[in-house]
Amino acid sequence: MLEPGTVLGKITATGKYAAHDPAALDGTETAVAVLWGKADATAADVPAVVLLRGPAIVNGNDLVFAGTLTQPEIDAAHAALAAAGILVR
Repeated sequence: MLEPGTVLGKITATGKYAAHDPAALDGTETAVAVLWGKADATAADVPAVVLLRGPAIVNGNDLVFAGTLTQPEIDAAHAALAAAGILVR
């Protein structure tokens, strides 16, 4: 189950979105979107609403990262979102 505010990356091979993973090599290593509501895709793909581009400002305290990221990884995710017009405050 992905919670609202989960930072997402886009899988290069399929164009689908999944939880951002800075250690991945499938496209999800780059943060590109923020999940707007809950999404349970454990059994199958599900439609979901995401924030893909700005201008938008999101509260950094409300962002959810999968796993345990280091501060440099979080900073890189924030910079990648900013490139899409999604500013983290």
